[in-house]
Amino acid sequence: MFLIVLFFYFLGLGANLASLSPYVLSNFQGKGEFIFLAIQISMPLGSFFGGWISDYTKQIRYLLLAGIFLLIPTQYTMFSFVHDWRVTLAIAGLQRFLLSCNYQWMVIAVIETKGEASFSKYRAYGTIGFLLAQILLYFFSSPLFKIFTDPSQTGKIGSLAYLVCLPFTLYFPLRRRSEEKFQFKEAIGLLRNKKFFLFFFLAFFFYVGYQATDNYVGNFFSEQYGLDSVFLNWCFSVILEIPFLFLVPRLIHKFKNDYFLFLIAIFSGFIRFLFLGLSFNGFSKWTLVFLQMPHSILFAGFYMGSVYWFRKNAPHYLFGSMYGLYSIVSISLGGIVGNLVSGKILHNHILSRIVFFIFSKEISNLTEFHYLFFGISFLFFILFFVFYKFKNHL
Repeated sequence: MFLIVLFFYFLGLGANLASLSPYVLSNFQGKGEFIFLAIQISMPLGSFFGGWISDYTKQIRYLLLAGIFLLIPTQYTMFSFVHDWRVTLAIAGLQRFLLSCNYQWMVIAVIETKGEASFSKYRAYGTIGFLLAQILLYFFSSPLFKIFTDPSQTGKIGSLAYLVCLPFTLYFPLRRRSEEKFQFKEAIGLLRNKKFFLFFFLAFFFYVGYQATDNYVGNFFSEQYGLDSVFLNWCFSVILEIPFLFLVPRLIHKFKNDYFLFLIAIFSGFIRFLFLGLSFNGFSKWTLVFLQMPHSILFAGFYMGSVYWFRKNAPHYLFGSMYGLYSIVSISLGGIVGNLVSGKILHNHILSRIVFFIFSKEISNLTEFHYLFFGISFLFFILFFVFYKFKNHL
């Protein structure tokens, strides 16, 4: 039953994430970065609250039932107010809060019931659902069918997938298995540990760059190649994630550590954004979407690395709270800083002015998106060597 819930949950999530960037940036333009900011604040708050409330109450099933039930109307209405960015901001924040809470409860349930060695395999079925959403939306928005012509339509239809999840959540465990007394100050105290501080600090810079995947890459494809290319991009971006997730336990067993997952994830980010930057040379749509395949390792490598890292270094009964704190300190703050910097680059032409100052001329075909992608690629290049240098301290 875990497989069914994860599959349909990510089917709805896939429609939401793929529709988000083109919907927000095409309808709200300069206000889009504030909507993304609300999402980036709400996401870790949801992870933190979900982890904390589950650690504190030892509950899972009823929390998940309530969270998924509320998510259905929230995602639908998020794509309904095309002329009011403030309402969209508020709903988008609530929607991402619920998404994060629900997923946190799913992760806790699967890990405690099946173990972290099996978690990546179960998570792979979520990716299959995510991939199916992109395939369906690509075909139905392509010139062949033209059923969907606006990202608001594709975002709304995704909310229906959560309906299928509801009855199957009844098979999730009622309570947590861990009975240790919960002390939140213990979770806070771990932040003073040098190992935790270093990991949180390095992950912060990873998410400074990664946030462009959700916030800006989709709109880039929509502007360059049309709405159907947004979903085609996501198809190729996640297709390798499925076999990779099945291989993760074997790789962990072979290498006897988790830091190599971080290294291959960061290197994949360098390659992926380098290709996006080089697309000013006139890549065809199919060439560029094919070159997005490193995203699978970029996301899944760092995510699974963090799950194994927390299971190895944090007390198991504090996993929810520690991952929630990590979501706030690293994922959210990194994403917020990256989003604000990206917004300034795109709207204020900062990097193009620097290039013009250095070379005294504009470079043909380079847009602000290309400058942004080159900058993120360089960030991942530096981060790779920093992670490698400090690997023995993690």
